[in-house]
Amino acid sequence: MAELKKTDLGKRGNEETMVKKFLHMNGLMDTFLHKDGQFKPHAMVLVMNDEEHPFENDENDRYDELIARVRSILERKNNRDKILFVGRFVNTNQVKTVPITEMVKTEEFGGQTGGKKINLGIKFENDFYESLRCELACECKPTPYKKEAQSLIEQIGKEVSVGYSDVEAVGGKNQPRPLAGGSSGLYVTAGGSKSKDIGGTVTDITTYWGPNKDPVFLSLKYGNTLTFINSGVGRIFTPDDYKNYFKGYTNPIGKEIFRMFGIDPITYAKVFNDYPHKTKMPTVDVTSECDKAAIQDLLQYAIGYGYWMVHGGTSGGVKMYEIDRQYMRKASTINGSVKLMYGGSQGKGKRLDIHLESSVYKFMFNLRNKQSGLYPSHIMCDYKKKW
Repeated sequence: MAELKKTDLGKRGNEETMVKKFLHMNGLMDTFLHKDGQFKPHAMVLVMNDEEHPFENDENDRYDELIARVRSILERKNNRDKILFVGRFVNTNQVKTVPITEMVKTEEFGGQTGGKKINLGIKFENDFYESLRCELACECKPTPYKKEAQSLIEQIGKEVSVGYSDVEAVGGKNQPRPLAGGSSGLYVTAGGSKSKDIGGTVTDITTYWGPNKDPVFLSLKYGNTLTFINSGVGRIFTPDDYKNYFKGYTNPIGKEIFRMFGIDPITYAKVFNDYPHKTKMPTVDVTSECDKAAIQDLLQYAIGYGYWMVHGGTSGGVKMYEIDRQYMRKASTINGSVKLMYGGSQGKGKRLDIHLESSVYKFMFNLRNKQSGLYPSHIMCDYKKKW
């Protein structure tokens, strides 16, 4: 059984899982598996610049502060920074202070207790496919998502008014969706074309219905924080562009990113050129300066329509719902403010975060380097559903 590394916490929303487990939020058990047994912490101590920042496990009202400090530790990558738990071992009642790196990487953090590490997203796809296949084959045997598969078949069947006739696992064929466009707006491609009807591009499992085998596409997602956009920007924003503070910059996609989000190119360049930061970079409310209509249009291309979402790994079990045109429009309509966080949540990181939300989702666009380099390699749009 592998132990957790600090780098593991920056993946798949693991830092949120850790904090919410500690605070006993969203039904998560506030017990961690230590290499020496089950461990129940009553305090978390974050050590930064040799200063201790303690948090008690009943301080849910300090969640935002705690998650921000944890993310700051992950962004700083300073070996002297520590995440410590103070608590007791369940079986022996021994009280001890232990580092997060002595905790076991259980399934909640992307590992597997008692076996080799697995990708829980792929496992979810495989298990759900097996449940759909068994329903098709009329095999009377238990499968991981038997009830959910039966419910989904019933829901789709009522809509298409024909019988369930075949199923195919196509997750490995998912096509890349790069960012494209220019001064007239940006979009995320679907199968190399400009379309909001993206079911055939994002499908992980395709079900077929009736004698003509008409397809109904299923997109399977696992976990709390998911991604709509994951596009490379290394050629859109080059290192020389940053070093020149974007003087004479001409790339149409990059210029449109600046315009639609109300990003100041010089401040954006300073995020990376001045790293590490001695003082915090600013957080700017651009609600009145940004082009909401252009952002909403980009979100519509990212969310798209023409498929069913099957969302696992949430506290309420598997959620299944159709993404049609009406859902897409509602989910992409921005309400509230749009904020730029130069330097990330703590203002000292190598990233730009853009926060906004609709009535359906909380979105965070971010420009950062996914390989731990200095200048951004990708633009991403992470989202959380408002259940």
